[in-house]
This record gives sequence, C-alpha cells and structure tokens, in this order.
Amino acid sequence: PAVYEAFGLTVVEAMTCGLPTFATCYGGPAEIIEHGKSGFHVDPYHPDNAAELMANSFEKCKTNPGYWDEISAGGLRRIHERFLV
Repeated sequence: PAVYEAFGLTVVEAMTCGLPTFATCYGGPAEIIEHGKSGFHVDPYHPDNAAELMANSFEKCKTNPGYWDEISAGGLRRIHERFLV
C-alpha cells in the first residue's frame, strides 16, 4: 500500500484473508481499520513508531496466542459490517 490511498483494496483483501493488518493512518485505510480492534494504523512519517507498534503486536501474539485470532476476527467482522451486503 501507498502512504495515501483513496480506498485501499489491499487492506480489504488482507483483512478478508484474516490477516492482522497494518496500514497507513491516512486515506481509505484510516476509515477501514479500527485501530487495535480490526488492524493497526501506522504513520509512515514516523517509521520508528511504526516499527515499535509492529514489534509490540508480534510480541503480544507470542505471549497471548489468542491475540492474533482476536485481531483477525475483528478484521473479518469489520469487512462484513462495512463492505458486504
């Protein structure tokens, strides 16, 4: 994905596959993802913060294996609520 995307099809595709998704906090992805519930917003202008967020999320998955499933389910729920009729 780009820094700014009008919609963010790759974000929707990733979430539809059940992947916990990290995407830019600008444009379409900012509206698609509920930060911490259905994925994560990263600010591409602050890569250190983005790297820390990703590392912390992976560490949380390591210590709490259900966390991956929780974010994955949140992403699927968000897609079904917003984009599927």
